Amino acid sequence: MKTKLLGLILFWGLFACSVTASDSISLRQKAQHATEEGNYEEAYQTYQKLSNQYDSIYQHVYGKEIEDLRATYQIDELELKNKEQANRLLSYFIGIALLLSSVVLICFFFFRRQNKRLTISRKKLEEARIMAEESVKNKSLFLSNMSHEVRTPLNALAGFSSILSMDGIDDDTIRECDDIIRLNSDLLLKLINDVVDISCIDLEHMEFHLASCDAVALCKYVVQTMEKIKHTQADILFTSNLDSLVIDTDSSRLQQVLINLIVNASKFTKQGKITLSLERKGEEACFAVTDTGCGIAPELHSRLFGRFEKLDEKAQGTGLGLSICRLIIKRLGGDISIDPSYTDGARFVFTHPLGERSEV
Repeated sequence: MKTKLLGLILFWGLFACSVTASDSISLRQKAQHATEEGNYEEAYQTYQKLSNQYDSIYQHVYGKEIEDLRATYQIDELELKNKEQANRLLSYFIGIALLLSSVVLICFFFFRRQNKRLTISRKKLEEARIMAEESVKNKSLFLSNMSHEVRTPLNALAGFSSILSMDGIDDDTIRECDDIIRLNSDLLLKLINDVVDISCIDLEHMEFHLASCDAVALCKYVVQTMEKIKHTQADILFTSNLDSLVIDTDSSRLQQVLINLIVNASKFTKQGKITLSLERKGEEACFAVTDTGCGIAPELHSRLFGRFEKLDEKAQGTGLGLSICRLIIKRLGGDISIDPSYTDGARFVFTHPLGERSEV
């Protein structure tokens, strides 16, 4: 439609030009003729008419084109404004979409992190609940075992003390009662000491003082001491291919571990031998207490280091010795286990680091 309009305007413009062109020629000739005759006034007026006629032609032809161009410009400008407005709206909607997407992503990661924290908190609460239940269970078991372990020596003390208070008992009976009272007193004292040791280690109140110590010399001293006070016919020996092995340890606690292991072995080894051995493996000292006694069934190995675990109810003891050994060795940076491959008795093996460490 726009093209047809432009063609029509151009046609009528050309037609007007062709019509007025002949008039313009006649006016020009008339003006020239008046000038030649000296009639300047008429010539002036004729030229004035010719000028007005040219102005009319230009106005008629080019004015239409200018108006058309102006209209075209206005249309293009309006279209451009519409496009710019559409682009602005598009940019606005894109910005809103990006903002909403960002908010959604932020909310997603926020709630995901919160959910993760809640999951961790629930897990910790569940672990705390299990630990609390286990603590209550262990406390009840501890009190039950303590009552049982304390009752036996106390009953012996009370019973044989009352016998000593009787009249007319002979010297042999007095000596027998005295031995039994002394034995049960020692058993009760050891039970209390073991309980105190476990409590101190659990609460990390037991102090460990690390210093250089010759492990070979310490082992020899322990074996010599235990050989003198042993309650078994088994031989207590020490073997090592080392002349000396200096380690950084608490010698009194290490000595306590060795004595507990040898005492435990002597309860189940009435004949044969109990051997303490020492060797170096890399950056660790490896201790082993081996006996030729009745041994321990493999299905009982997992219970060995539990508290108040007595595999033989008839054997004397508190059932805390091995548990204390494990706690001390852990604090010293080592580990303890029973050797399942040894079947001629029982063999307990524990390691101890050689190098210097900070206080434990």
